Amino acid sequence: MQRYRECHDFYHAVTDLPIVVEGELALKIFEFMNTGLPMTGLAAAAVVRLKGAERERFWDIHLPWAVRSGAKSKELICVYWEEMLERDVGEIRAELGIEVPPDLREIRRQQRKRDKEKKKKEQAVQ
Repeated sequence: MQRYRECHDFYHAVTDLPIVVEGELALKIFEFMNTGLPMTGLAAAAVVRLKGAERERFWDIHLPWAVRSGAKSKELICVYWEEMLERDVGEIRAELGIEVPPDLREIRRQQRKRDKEKKKKEQAVQ
């Protein structure tokens, strides 16, 4: 359990998932599929905290990625991340079989942009 806690931030780095609720949920499912630790799977209950668009993205994009990538990648709990700090992240991903998820930061940025444009149009109509 201690090692899992020590490695969590490395998992963020190697998956490129941001530290927002949506990213944490995707990472928890990835961890569950990879390690089988029950607490990581139980964390998925936090999906109820997501708003409509976030929840939809999670179910459509990040949940399938997390299940697929977590199950097929090598067991990450056994990786000595401290010995890999100087290596290229792409090389590490390839070695461990980690599929990069769709860019959540960019997806969220585009959604905010669409929301702003929609709001502007609605205000212009009034």
